[in-house]
Amino acid sequence: MPLLEDIFTPSSSYSIVSVGLAFIVGIIAGLLLKTGVIAKSKKRILHLEDEMLSNHSKILSLEKQIADIKKEKEEIIQKNEGGNATLGLRAS
Repeated sequence: MPLLEDIFTPSSSYSIVSVGLAFIVGIIAGLLLKTGVIAKSKKRILHLEDEMLSNHSKILSLEKQIADIKKEKEEIIQKNEGGNATLGLRAS
């Protein structure tokens, strides 16, 4: 099996062209991998940003509900104080 031995043993016939070609292929493979990792990271970042915006929207909605409830409560208290003043009663 001389052919199998030739595959596994390095020969001295490596040229600058073959080494340069291997270097270029390695660089291209590395760039492709890095591009894939960056694209995956950007996709995850966009997903997290959308999730944060959704959560902030829910928080603002809840805060608006609280503000509306407080406003209604103040209006009810003011109505009761106005009615109690005419009757001579005082709200506690």
